[in-house]
Amino acid sequence: MQAIIFANRNGNELSPLHQHYCPALLPVGNKAVIEFTLEDLAEAHIDRVRIVTSSHSAAIEKLVGNGQKWGLEVEYFLSREQEDVSKILPRLALNQNEAILLARADILRSPCIKSFVQFSKQMSHSYVVAKIANQNAGLMLLPGASHFTEDLNWPLANCHGAVQRVDQAAAQGAEQQSVTQILHGDCFLLDSLENYMGANQALASATLTGATPKGRYFSSAAPVKGFYLAAKTKSGQLSMHNAWGVIGKNSWIDESVDMQQSIIVGKNCLIEKACSLKNCLILDNTYIGQGLNVSNAIVCKDLLLMPENGGHLRLTDPSIIADNRQQAKRQQPSQSVSLLDRTQALILFFAGLILTPLLMMVSLMTHPKRPMVTETLFIKGGQKSTWRWNISPRFIARLPQLYWVFTGRLALFGATPFEQKIQTTKQLKQIKPATSLGLYGPLQLVIDAAAPIEERQLVEAEFFAINQRSKYWSLVSKSIFAKSVKHKTPVNAVK
Repeated sequence: MQAIIFANRNGNELSPLHQHYCPALLPVGNKAVIEFTLEDLAEAHIDRVRIVTSSHSAAIEKLVGNGQKWGLEVEYFLSREQEDVSKILPRLALNQNEAILLARADILRSPCIKSFVQFSKQMSHSYVVAKIANQNAGLMLLPGASHFTEDLNWPLANCHGAVQRVDQAAAQGAEQQSVTQILHGDCFLLDSLENYMGANQALASATLTGATPKGRYFSSAAPVKGFYLAAKTKSGQLSMHNAWGVIGKNSWIDESVDMQQSIIVGKNCLIEKACSLKNCLILDNTYIGQGLNVSNAIVCKDLLLMPENGGHLRLTDPSIIADNRQQAKRQQPSQSVSLLDRTQALILFFAGLILTPLLMMVSLMTHPKRPMVTETLFIKGGQKSTWRWNISPRFIARLPQLYWVFTGRLALFGATPFEQKIQTTKQLKQIKPATSLGLYGPLQLVIDAAAPIEERQLVEAEFFAINQRSKYWSLVSKSIFAKSVKHKTPVNAVK
C-alpha cells in the first residue's frame, strides 16, 4: 500500500517563525513534525510514500532522504504552496481503484494511521471522516474519499462540515455515505504559536498519547516528571530544578541557570550563566546571553516570540540572543598569520624534512608500532587531520605540522587548535584574552594531557597574558630539554 503525504504548507500563521521552518520541519521535542507521520506510516506497514513538498523541498529531502531510516521507499513530488489536493492528485497518475492513504504531514497527531486504514478498508465505498481530539485528523483513504479531497486542503475543514457535505451529496442522489471514525489520542494543527508551544509542552511532559521524547531520562525536583537528554549535552544538577523537558544534542546550559516548569532546548544551543528559564521553548542553534530571563516564550536564533499574544521581537544585539553559529564566529579570535611567522615556519619545516630519516629512526626505536601520531585540528569552524612524530620533545615532534603555519592557517604561537572543548569554553565564556590559534603553546608543548580542563584553561590564559616575546622561546627550550609538565605543576612553571 502507498501513501501520499502533504508537506506543502507555507506556515504563515506562525509568522515570523515560518522564515526559519516550514510546518513539516518544526521541531517538537527535537524531532521534526514530519518524522512523527513517517513513524506512524511505518507502524501501519505502509512502505511506499510520496511526499508532496513546496518551498522547503530541499530541507525536507535532506532530512528524510530515501526513507530507509523508517524502512520506507520515499519519492518526492513538487507542488505550489498549499495547492489544492484535487489539482495535485491527477498529476500523480494514481490507480483509481487502488486503496491509497492521503495524509497531512505538517500537523502533529498521536499514532493512529494503522487503526484508521484498517477501519477504512472495511468501508471502502464510504468516505471515512477521521476525527481525533475533536479535530480533523488530516487523514482520508481513496477511493472512498475521492470526491471530498478538498477536506485535506489547508486550512483543514472541520469534521462537522465534512459530514454535512456528504449528506448534501446524498440528498442530491449521489451514492455516497460518510462514516465518522473517532481516533484515540491528541492532535495539534500547529496553526498558531500558542498551539505549537502546546505541542512541545505536551511532549516534554510525556502527556502526548503514543509519543515519548528522545533521549535518556533524568529525574528532576518536579514530581513524576523529568528531563530527556540527547547526546553531548551539558547542564547543572537537573535534580535541583522544579522543571521538566527535553534538551537536544550538543547543547550546553550553564550550571548556574535556573529552570522552572516546561523547558525544551533544541540542538546546538548555548545558555549562558545566571539565566532564568521558565516555561520556554528554545529552538536549534540559539544563543542565550548572560543573565537573561526567558519566560513563557519561544526563542529562535535572534527572534523572541510570545505565544500567548502572537507578538515577537527581533533583537540585533548578539550578546542577548543570537544564532549560536554566528555567535561562535563573532567570538572566535581573528586569525591573521604574520609574514615573520610564515618565514620562520618555512625554514623550520625544511629543516624537519632534512632530519626526517633521523626522526623516523628515533620514532621507530621508541614506538615501533606507532612511529607517527594522528591529531585533529579545529580551525575556521572545521576539522582537519594532521600528524606528528611520536617522540617526547614536542617542539621537534610537531615539525611536520608547520605546514599549517606557512600556508597561513595557524600562527606559530597561540592557543591550542587541537582541543575543541577548550577552544569553545574559552571563546564563549571569555576565560582568557582573545588570541590566535597557534601550532605552539603551553598546552601543545609542555602541559600534560591528563591535566584537568580547568587547569589547562588557566595555564593557557595566564601564559598569553604575559607581554614578553622571550616567553615563546623559553617555552620551546622547556619542551625540548625537559619532560612534560604534569598536571600538579604550578602554573608559573611554564612562564
